[in-house]
Amino acid sequence: MLLGSKYLSLLVLSWLITFQLIGVNGVIDPITGSLVIGTVIAGYFFKDNIPFFSKCPKTFDLQELEKDMNNKVFGQHLASKIILSALKGNSNRIKYNKKPLVMTFHGWTGSGKNFISELIASHMFRDNKVKKLRYYLINSHSDFPLGTETTAFKYIPIGVLDIIIPILENHDTSIDSRNSIFIFLTNAGADAIVEKTLDHWRKGYARNQLTIQDFDKILQVSAFNEIGGLKKSHLIDSHIIDHYIPFLPLEKNHVLQCIHAELRQLNQSMDSDNINKILQMIPFGPKPETLFSTSGCKRINALVTTHLN
Repeated sequence: MLLGSKYLSLLVLSWLITFQLIGVNGVIDPITGSLVIGTVIAGYFFKDNIPFFSKCPKTFDLQELEKDMNNKVFGQHLASKIILSALKGNSNRIKYNKKPLVMTFHGWTGSGKNFISELIASHMFRDNKVKKLRYYLINSHSDFPLGTETTAFKYIPIGVLDIIIPILENHDTSIDSRNSIFIFLTNAGADAIVEKTLDHWRKGYARNQLTIQDFDKILQVSAFNEIGGLKKSHLIDSHIIDHYIPFLPLEKNHVLQCIHAELRQLNQSMDSDNINKILQMIPFGPKPETLFSTSGCKRINALVTTHLN
């Protein structure tokens, strides 16, 4: 099945596929949100016709996923809570689902959207061979190598994603998509999330007092109106998306947690001077508060490795 053009495809034979429709420089624009499609978890498409789909797990250990998220995901109390709740609910009513679970992840680069998607995939597919068959990443440098085609690569035309509405509503009689999960990753709404979080901080409220009600409407409006693959999409005004999930901008203490988590992963230690040097390399904004890391924890792996060596 093809979505719109050669640079965006939905391979329904894979249970989890990741698409990143990006410019040839490999940079996601945090303002326009031009890279909109992220992850598609297509659980049981064609399961009666494709023999190897019997290897797909019908359930996975959500408690282990929750434990992993608690240990590895920082500053995302809202996202973690909603994602786990949605997955648990979907699993509990698996015999009665009328449509797939559909979620959108919104936020700045480095806030954890891809990371949590990867965690979900890792817990769904304990067998790396099975995961390899069902997890596909379209990379800008290898899949979009022509600099002359930058404009064509950068944006998803308005309405392209509407092609999959019959699947998301489970109205395509050739596909039983009820027990599938679709996750779209987008930068749309990122600035609105930052402004809401900053305003909350200015008023002296604790970060963990933010609720999904603070973001749900503004994310729907942003996704529908901002440049990107969800712009003017009937996925939104048809109310097919079940959860609009905000990924909050990360503060310095969250970046520190990312650094320590990376060191634990590498079984290494680092003195405070080197940790501070790493922090000084992380840009913070917006001005004048400079409260949030504008790259989240995206560069932490490389920076930690460099300072260890």
